[in-house]
Amino acid sequence: MTNEVDAEQVAGFKDRKTGLVVFGILKILFGGVCLLMVPLMVFAMIAAKSAGGEVAPATNASMMIPGVLFYLLLGIWFIWMGIGSIMARRWARALILVSSWLWLVCGAGGLLFMVFMMPGMYDRMGETGQIPTSVVLVMKVVMLVFMTLFYVLIPGILVLFYSRRNVKLTCEARDPVTRWTDKCPLSVLGPVLLCAMWGVFMPWTGVYGWVLPFFGRIISGATGAVVTLSAAAVCLYAARAMYKLRVSGWWCAFLLMLAWGVSSAVTFYKVSFIELYEHMNFPAEQIQMMEQTGMPPGSAMAFFMSMWFIASLMYLLYIKKFFVRESKGNSGR
Repeated sequence: MTNEVDAEQVAGFKDRKTGLVVFGILKILFGGVCLLMVPLMVFAMIAAKSAGGEVAPATNASMMIPGVLFYLLLGIWFIWMGIGSIMARRWARALILVSSWLWLVCGAGGLLFMVFMMPGMYDRMGETGQIPTSVVLVMKVVMLVFMTLFYVLIPGILVLFYSRRNVKLTCEARDPVTRWTDKCPLSVLGPVLLCAMWGVFMPWTGVYGWVLPFFGRIISGATGAVVTLSAAAVCLYAARAMYKLRVSGWWCAFLLMLAWGVSSAVTFYKVSFIELYEHMNFPAEQIQMMEQTGMPPGSAMAFFMSMWFIASLMYLLYIKKFFVRESKGNSGR
């Protein structure tokens, strides 16, 4: 304890161990809520199958398994990060800060999309008589409040706390060992995590028949599998190479993002999301429900996706300065 106080006095920073513990506990609790969703979703699937009739098709296993996996992994992530924060680990601070930035940026984009698209979707539900007009208004307000809280405010608070100098120095003083996250700039670590995540999760599209938007059309089956698995392999290579600050990894990420962006934009200018879901063998009842609530037009989806990909490409150009060309001297890094 004396060493920690001395280190604090010498370094001239305020110890933020208490804050790290508080945020760590909150993350563990949030992870517990995510894990609680797993048995709830499984129970809902079993109950729907037992009920039979028109309820079961809308909640078949192919629709539920990705959601169960998502909440399971999300729960494990939050608990793992919470424990790391409580222990003031350098890797935990780096991963929490990077993931919180990703959460904030994606959440803000999702909120902006909903602000433009949600009013029309809910209004159409009211016009069809499915929901009373007064209830539609309440749904709009609740949804906006929920998305603002969980997609913007919470990640924003995490970014503000874990980016503070005192928090960084506290973790460095209490965890003086060089961690794997220290070997990669935080600006690069974000794209590394994204590429790794895409590489791991893209093969899960096999649950839906390998359906994929591909330059103006929807592909599936063997063709979709080849394209998806190839893209996943490139993502995994890009993640590893970018972590090692190799320029080849940056080029793989840049070209893949460019191709994916152009492919998605071109496809959804021509193809509606309803058609995409039909190729994914979504239950007819679920597709009918989507049509009644009013899906956003493909042109609007293509526009927002184009803006997202353009922003991603600009960010990749920004971090290009961190990467070096491979040579005999650094090829083993």
